[in-house]
Amino acid sequence: MKILRLKTHNFRNLESLDYQPQPGLNLFIGANAQGKTNILESIYVLAHTNSFRTHNDRNLVNYHSRFFRLKAHYCLGERYLEAYLFYDSERGKEYKINNHKALQHHEDRLRVVLFTPDDLYLVKGSPDKRRGFMDSLLKNLYPQYSYYHNNYGKILKKRNLLLRSGTYEPSSFKIINELYVENAVQIILARIKLIHSLEENSLLHCRDMNEEGIVKIRYALSFPVISGKINLDIVRESMLNALREKYPEEVRRKTSLIGPHLDDMHIYLNDRIARDYASQGQLRTLAVSLKLAEIHTMRAITGFYPVF
Repeated sequence: MKILRLKTHNFRNLESLDYQPQPGLNLFIGANAQGKTNILESIYVLAHTNSFRTHNDRNLVNYHSRFFRLKAHYCLGERYLEAYLFYDSERGKEYKINNHKALQHHEDRLRVVLFTPDDLYLVKGSPDKRRGFMDSLLKNLYPQYSYYHNNYGKILKKRNLLLRSGTYEPSSFKIINELYVENAVQIILARIKLIHSLEENSLLHCRDMNEEGIVKIRYALSFPVISGKINLDIVRESMLNALREKYPEEVRRKTSLIGPHLDDMHIYLNDRIARDYASQGQLRTLAVSLKLAEIHTMRAITGFYPVF
């Protein structure tokens, strides 16, 4: 997948940009606050319909306007495509692919992998950084993952509200628990499958960068598993058992103590957890290898390379 032309209007400080990438390496050179990162952000927004820097679309609009407009021409093999995004602070957002209204996960959407300085914290940062990395990649690959992830978030919120209230029917809480587990299991299994691919590709890229040592990536569950094997039934039963055991503590603490919102991705170098033992240079190499592994994982599943 290649971007052939990018046009922005009133996006951040890019009042008007018409950029046609040249073959080979393209560099953006300029002083601070000139809009170099804004160009990358505009490409990301066209791919995801939201930003990696803010949750409020209004922040993407130029100070002197109330709307922004983005358009990209790109190719996928022999096919030529166009993505269009318009946002108005009063009218909302409009997203089109080839002049037809489209959903965020349209199969012909622009696919990108972004690398920023913040990604250096993928290895040594907090667990929510690694969960976000897994979730973002899975949402980019599988529309159904977004469905389960969004459902899980809503059910988790409702479950916590019931625990905080302390007044609910046991039958109602049982139904919430069943829905909670069903969506959680789908998230967990998708993440574990993803990690297998990331581990294989990360090891290859570490070797390419002359990083000695064995890289392992493991999924860290927030509850024990009753078997050495992992499948839908085993994860479901294990989670239900753990919820029963943790229920008194959850009632006391008034919050959910088990689930994928508390899981983590552990990265090991030579059988030691990297965030605690790796050097600064090794941490950087591991972070870069993870992003390169993301590119190759996307290619393995979609059949083409994303824009990097």
